[in-house]
Amino acid sequence: MLKPVKPEHYDMRIIVFFILMLLFNTDNIFAQEEKKLSKKERKELKKQQEIEKKQAIVALLASQSWVIEAHTVFDRYNQSYQINPSINFVGIKGNEGALQLGFNGLIGWNGVGGITIDGSVTKYEVKEGKDKASPTVNLRFQGRGVGSATINLTISTSGQATARVNGDFGDRITFSGMIKSLEESNVYKGQSLF
Repeated sequence: MLKPVKPEHYDMRIIVFFILMLLFNTDNIFAQEEKKLSKKERKELKKQQEIEKKQAIVALLASQSWVIEAHTVFDRYNQSYQINPSINFVGIKGNEGALQLGFNGLIGWNGVGGITIDGSVTKYEVKEGKDKASPTVNLRFQGRGVGSATINLTISTSGQATARVNGDFGDRITFSGMIKSLEESNVYKGQSLF
């Protein structure tokens, strides 16, 4: 047989129940309001982060101290080849630069399965790009013993870069990979031809 509940206990249970419900609903209301605000804030935060990333990339390019560690290379027929980024790169340090192409398992002229060309930068122009446009660099590279080339770089805010190397004699190769500062880079430079 059930015992009757005393009125004071009954009232206390109802009061506790309503207080808990009020607290739970208040948390939900604040959480929903926070989501609405945070969605708007997230959009603004993402926009601000993209601007900051772009400014960092432009500053890196302006420093003339960077390396593109290439994971893919394209020949003049746009045929792609997956390559080792630690031995394939385009790099600039001040007015000096280097291009290196190497393939694992080969010896090559540079000791890392390909060719290394050192040279000097005779022209260097950075364009920031308006709004959402990617930063670009146009430079002229004079390779020792092999002639000159024009290099056009396009860099996204994620750091993904494409370097199109066009030789004066119609040779063309494109390096695609991540751009890094010289301090962050882990490339291995082989023996230069000249």
